[in-house]
Amino acid sequence: MTNRIIFIMLLSVSQLANSAPFETCPTKAFLFQGNPTTVYGVNLVTGTDVILQDDVGNFDGDLVVGNGNVNGVGFDDFTAGDGSSLRYLFGFNTTKRKFVRLDSDFQQTELAVTNQPSGNFFVGDVYNHHYYFYRKNKGFYKMNLDEAADNYLAIETITTVAERNLTDFAFHPSNDKLYGVDNSSGILYEFDKDTGTTTDLGSTGEVGTFGAGYFDVNGMYYVARNQDGKIYQIDLSNVGESGSAPYLAVLFATGPLSGQNDGARCANAPLIDESEGLSTIDFGDAPDSYNTSLAKNGPRHEIVTDGPYLGRLPPDGEPDARLGLVSDDQVGIDDENGIGFVTGLARGLDNVVVVNASKSGYLQAWFDWNSDGDFTDEGEQIFENIPLIKGNNNLLVRVPITAEFSPSWARFRFGSQTDIGITGGAADGEVEDHAIEISDLGVSYQYYPTNGSYVTLAYEDAWPIEGDFDMNDVVFHYRTLTVIKDDQLQRVDVYGQLLAIGAQFHNGFAIRIPSIQASAVDTSKMRYRHTKMDDTGNAITDFDAVEQDNPIESTSDELIAIIATDVWDLVTTSCEFYRTDSDCTDHIQFAFELSLPFTELQDATKISTLYDPFIFATESFYHGMVFDTQPGRELEIHLIDIEPTEQANENFLTLADDTSHPASGRYYKNANNLPWSMEIATEWKHPRSGIDLLKAYPDFEHYVTTNKVENTNWYLEAQRVVNKVYP
Repeated sequence: MTNRIIFIMLLSVSQLANSAPFETCPTKAFLFQGNPTTVYGVNLVTGTDVILQDDVGNFDGDLVVGNGNVNGVGFDDFTAGDGSSLRYLFGFNTTKRKFVRLDSDFQQTELAVTNQPSGNFFVGDVYNHHYYFYRKNKGFYKMNLDEAADNYLAIETITTVAERNLTDFAFHPSNDKLYGVDNSSGILYEFDKDTGTTTDLGSTGEVGTFGAGYFDVNGMYYVARNQDGKIYQIDLSNVGESGSAPYLAVLFATGPLSGQNDGARCANAPLIDESEGLSTIDFGDAPDSYNTSLAKNGPRHEIVTDGPYLGRLPPDGEPDARLGLVSDDQVGIDDENGIGFVTGLARGLDNVVVVNASKSGYLQAWFDWNSDGDFTDEGEQIFENIPLIKGNNNLLVRVPITAEFSPSWARFRFGSQTDIGITGGAADGEVEDHAIEISDLGVSYQYYPTNGSYVTLAYEDAWPIEGDFDMNDVVFHYRTLTVIKDDQLQRVDVYGQLLAIGAQFHNGFAIRIPSIQASAVDTSKMRYRHTKMDDTGNAITDFDAVEQDNPIESTSDELIAIIATDVWDLVTTSCEFYRTDSDCTDHIQFAFELSLPFTELQDATKISTLYDPFIFATESFYHGMVFDTQPGRELEIHLIDIEPTEQANENFLTLADDTSHPASGRYYKNANNLPWSMEIATEWKHPRSGIDLLKAYPDFEHYVTTNKVENTNWYLEAQRVVNKVYP
């Protein structure tokens, strides 16, 4: 018998020496399920799972040969003093009644423990290189995992008082406490690891068999219910602080149904790996008052190959929501194209919405009718589990007679699952958030170019010298909304996003509303908001931040809004230029929304819906050898044949290569009719730095020389030279 014990111990030591640890702290949660055990990797963000191992290995012992059921699992995020990883999973094989260690391939090795209590154990976790385990009515125990310790693998009894009905617990990453939810009562308990004393933190509002519990690095606790696979989030980020209770369970995602299961996760890992999130998860775009970001349990969908989605293109992923002004269309591909509003949303009327689906699935949709920044009011869910077929689906939306006349938002969620909520994760599909306008009878909306799409504005700032003509010195996406009531102008809205800066000079960007005086604006109702992002695409200034200073130029009688006095102040980049070189792929970092209501209705026939976007020289900066001094605000560059504003110095016209002729209405063209600024009727790819527009788009020259009669599609994808435009 003695020899056999020695053999088993030697076998265990050999197996321990040869198994490879986890090199990093994994993001995915591990779910151990069934007998024999299958190990799943669960994405807590969406609830999706993949099989990581369906054979955790055999070992010979006193009982059954076979891998059995592994339960009570915990992750040991431990690094040795020499920097080597000792990250392993530890648990209990309930079939063989043996404690085991699992390596990075999820192969189990028996541990030669001492003082093992009798019976099976289903609840366990690891903290500070110790394995803790528990069983109701039996006790609470710990085992030292440090091979250099005198009591290595020796089990100590912390207490024999074990009254809580748990099927899993987990250690908080920032304090030394354990947390678990009582299956029968739904009460959240806090465990003192040294005494086993429990503290009642109150009801979570949910009951059931919570067979798997996990923490993330921010102190959010996740419990998965066996019966329905629902994953709930409990905010313990500030546990114990005044006002942090109650600790209610919020539905976060729906994962796999489970049995004979247990969960484990490296609690020091973020909830989502950013590199993974960029490719696998689709988020919403609405402002965060609609609970859009991951921190607010915002809507998100796992991007699944051949899975259902909205529109003509599958969604691309992002690490988190793009809030309000910078949608994920501007980070990656233009994938927000599954929803089309055929008619305006008129109060009291039925309005047609076309929903394009890649395949059959179920649609949920919400409209914020009262514009209060949420979708939770009565009647705001307008579609619930609506089955869609592949292709276009025409649906009717009846706008309540009580709806507010103001900008608002709608949320559409589509996938193979039913009962998807306003927030939370989904295993497949797509979420699209759309800005909407609700009108009254007699009020019409004119979108330029169309609702939700953009034109591109491109400027060459060397004017009046021709320059390198790469048309990327300042590039904006741009769209407008004109609100008309009884043929009179009621309000104008302008939206824009800064795409590129390829300029050595410093330039501002402004918008003039022609033929309207600045004094006509109702400043009490005016709105100017912007979003600034850092160079990784994370919001610095939220869409819902305090409204900015009045952008209307106070020194002008004309209605001119200054969006930026220097566009370089709006971005951060490590490159010489911003988004003009193929190896400098910064995110879009600035977007704005400007809404200008009028105190009295204006003559709508006096303006075009493009208005007049232009750039100007930044004060106190050099702007070329043509000028003896810094020209500053007096130097303006407008679209062709648009006269400058009252602030411009008309003496600059006709200098150098400019052939403006105000008497005939000719402005900002050279002798060959080439412009210094352009409006392109699509979301256009601009030339790379130093690449002449005519080389990137060869058909443009004939388009200009024929006075825009021929080669009118010069700007389309098929006509461009791919390696000469920005990706």
